[in-house]
Amino acid sequence: MEERQRAILALLLVGLAPTASIFISFATDGGLVSQIAFVLSKIWLLALPLYWYLKIDNGTISWSKPEQGGYAMGIGLGFGMSALMIGAWLLLGDRIDGDLLRDAVEPVGLLDARLYIGAAIYWIVVNSLLEEYVFRWFLVVKSEVIVGTGNPAIFLSAFIFVIHHTFALHFFGFPWWANVLASLGLFVGGAIFSWLYVRYRSVWIPYIAHAICDVAVFGVGAIILF
Repeated sequence: MEERQRAILALLLVGLAPTASIFISFATDGGLVSQIAFVLSKIWLLALPLYWYLKIDNGTISWSKPEQGGYAMGIGLGFGMSALMIGAWLLLGDRIDGDLLRDAVEPVGLLDARLYIGAAIYWIVVNSLLEEYVFRWFLVVKSEVIVGTGNPAIFLSAFIFVIHHTFALHFFGFPWWANVLASLGLFVGGAIFSWLYVRYRSVWIPYIAHAICDVAVFGVGAIILF
């Protein structure tokens, strides 16, 4: 199988896995099947790119050390995007039905403040890094093979990053207009994260920006839910 075909297969197998997990989770109302699907999807997203890189691409293990710096850029963009998200919520947040959001997260226990804090820590510390590993490192590299380097790869990886978030926001009860705005914001954010990876070739730089943004997201979520 030629390199481009392999890259397309890798992109489909890895890039669509979070969307499949979202559908299974919400279709089963947060029960045991949902929890199993969540765990298996995370294992899949961690293991498959690593296996592909080591066994198919014949790569070597790397900790993705930021050899070209970029820390200030990651921090600055993280705070800048967070400020924009908070500003959008201050302008439009009163139009979001908090009860619908509470009904959506109640089956998975996120109305418990302690569980919510634990989930926030997991998403900020672990899940954000996993998403950078998947969507910025692995899928940006595969996108470069498929559509070319630079903006085409950045935009393709950003589009794939948005898909499962859009479905999740729909299931969480966001009105269509809020989902459209949020998805556009996620696309821009994903493109910025991908640009940071392309610019610095390290997952740690976009991770810094991503983690800062997730702090803002969970802060706003706590205000809505509690």
